[in-house]
Amino acid sequence: MMARKDWESLRQKRQTKFQQGQKRAGKVQGEQKLAITEAEYQEFAKNRVENKSSTQVERDGKGILGRKLVNKQVLWSSVGFLSIFLLLSVPYLVKQLEYFLSPQRVLDEYVDEGNNHFDWTYEDISQLQLQKKSDVDERSGSGLTPKDIVKKFGKAQSGNLAPFLNQTDGRMSLFYSREEPRQRLSFYFEKINNEYQLSGIYSYNLASSQYAQSRTDLKEEDFEHLVLGKEFQNEDGTSYQEILEKFGLSKYIEVDSGGESSQKLNVLYKLENGKYVSLWFTVSQAGDYLLYEKHIT
Repeated sequence: MMARKDWESLRQKRQTKFQQGQKRAGKVQGEQKLAITEAEYQEFAKNRVENKSSTQVERDGKGILGRKLVNKQVLWSSVGFLSIFLLLSVPYLVKQLEYFLSPQRVLDEYVDEGNNHFDWTYEDISQLQLQKKSDVDERSGSGLTPKDIVKKFGKAQSGNLAPFLNQTDGRMSLFYSREEPRQRLSFYFEKINNEYQLSGIYSYNLASSQYAQSRTDLKEEDFEHLVLGKEFQNEDGTSYQEILEKFGLSKYIEVDSGGESSQKLNVLYKLENGKYVSLWFTVSQAGDYLLYEKHIT
């Protein structure tokens, strides 16, 4: 059995060796930490030397470049947001553009599809003055416009523009109608001096306070005695007034300004055999409609 003195001596030796091992381990660890710190310091010193070696212009350039990169990123972000906004707005913009370029934009001022009011008479249209291009400079003022018609008689049930995008020419049409009794009235406007002015009228079955409706027993021979004058400078043809008094008011009446020529009137009378007599009139120097052409179809 080991004596107590020997046991204590052995324990102290082991403790001494353990402490020496701990010191050696701590020294190695400290040297490693010191090595890392020294490496970091050398890198820092290197960067500092490089910064000191660069000029003020170079440092300013680096700053400007950095700001440019930031501004560029902001710009691209803005472009991205704008692109998304435009993409989402395309359907609305297309719809607005189509409306701006469409005839409907112009017609909305003169057309109301829900308007069922119709009180036109023959006397109303007989008082309307048509305009043609050839006498624009000879008359004071301008011809009747769509606004004039709508102001006096209300909006039309429908309308049309063709061609719409032509800035120097074009026609507008406004249509009024009634079903009971069946009546139709159309106004045609021609673009004169960049403004739509009344140039034609077509009517069907208008009532009149002065003239009876056309007779239903008309025959071809009833129209044989009519005198035909010349289309231009007509002073000899049978007057429209005489025909109205003898045959009554035709269901079909069309008035046209004649464009560059004289104003014309066309009426149709239905014969008892189912055929139609078409009569054409021009305006005389005195302002009367005189017959110049007749057709039976």
